Amino acid sequence: MSYQSDDGRHEGWCATVFPDGRVSSGSRNGGAIVAPVGPDGRVGHGEDVLDGRTAIGWRGHCECGWQGPLWERVATAEEENTTDCKVWWPDLDQYGEAPADVQDAVWSEWEAHLEPKSIVAIREAAQAVRDAQDRLDAAVRVACEERRPWSEIGQAAGMKRQSAHERWGARWTQG
Repeated sequence: MSYQSDDGRHEGWCATVFPDGRVSSGSRNGGAIVAPVGPDGRVGHGEDVLDGRTAIGWRGHCECGWQGPLWERVATAEEENTTDCKVWWPDLDQYGEAPADVQDAVWSEWEAHLEPKSIVAIREAAQAVRDAQDRLDAAVRVACEERRPWSEIGQAAGMKRQSAHERWGARWTQG
């Protein structure tokens, strides 16, 4: 199961971690498809299938390269300490899926690495302003090419003639 951010910039999942450092990126043929993790934290592509029962734990991964802490699979119930990300899970199957409480914790960690919705909203609004500014500049350029007076351009832009001329006049002289 994967997680998708509202802005579509992040996709994450709870990956099964194997002794050689590779992590699960899916399942097939009764096991976990494993892939290497690059130095940038991004998970590569893999075709090898491993028995999930050999997993050493789980960690959150995101396509952006973020990695959560390792939730280590321990050998006995006495070693379990979820505060330290140590989990006893004797019922591991061939796919190596994490217990539900680990999956929930990994999802919370993944969600916490995302930008707050308010910051995303600011970024999107700022981009909309830049896009609108580009459209306004293009429209003024056309008006200048049509030799429209600065008073008319300024009025259409919601400003005085002189302000419009100061803003755009040096760029697109009406000649």
